[in-house]
Amino acid sequence: MNRRRLILVTGSASGIGAALAKRLRADGDEVIGLDRRDADIVCDLTDPSQIEASIAAVDASLDGLALVAGLPGTAEPCAIFAVNTVAPRLLAKGLAQKLREGAAIVVVSSITAARCPLDDAAKDALLARSSGEIVRASGVADGKTAYEYSKALINRWVQHAARDFLPRGIRVNMVSPGPVATPILSDFEQSIGADRIAAAAQLTGRHGAPQEIAAAIRFLLSADAGWINGTELKIDGGYHALRAAGPAPAAFSKQAV
Repeated sequence: MNRRRLILVTGSASGIGAALAKRLRADGDEVIGLDRRDADIVCDLTDPSQIEASIAAVDASLDGLALVAGLPGTAEPCAIFAVNTVAPRLLAKGLAQKLREGAAIVVVSSITAARCPLDDAAKDALLARSSGEIVRASGVADGKTAYEYSKALINRWVQHAARDFLPRGIRVNMVSPGPVATPILSDFEQSIGADRIAAAAQLTGRHGAPQEIAAAIRFLLSADAGWINGTELKIDGGYHALRAAGPAPAAFSKQAV
């Protein structure tokens, strides 16, 4: 009989985090939810002292860490970097010794990270800074750009973490969703543009569902993904592939595939 796993999920009160927590519990796993409200551990991820207290509150060995919580581009840049870039790193570092050998870490990023123009050296330099220092050093002044940069930086961190955690057999991966029908979709419409969000749905056929992103995270947390490490899994309904392929030929049909 398989041992019941213990997995900490940030952003567990709504959206993708809530869908993941529900799915894991349905599998028989135990979940520690962390969020600003309605969670086992209540924590404001913009506050390092609350993050430290949350780490101390975990008194058991973890089999997985799902870093789902994030702020959209309608928030202030400093808060965006604090939640999307700094908090996941602080949690992973602080909980490292509470992760079992062979555990898994999954970070929720975004396909918009590809819009960040920084090279790896510039990203590494910013990763060494606090959220306020990132804002000052990067010169980012608007929420939309801060969101793109914040996700690009955490993607770069995943590459470092995949290397650093490898000696303990702990895998670190990321998922990058396209537009997903969550409570903050309207925030993305405001920061990115409702027309662009609608165009993405028109191209792919629809927006993603929180349960679909949760399913991918669940897979990456599982032993079935045992040889997947440092990988970005895009979950965008084919958006990038469809844009790259261009318009379908007029004579295109299912029989032609």
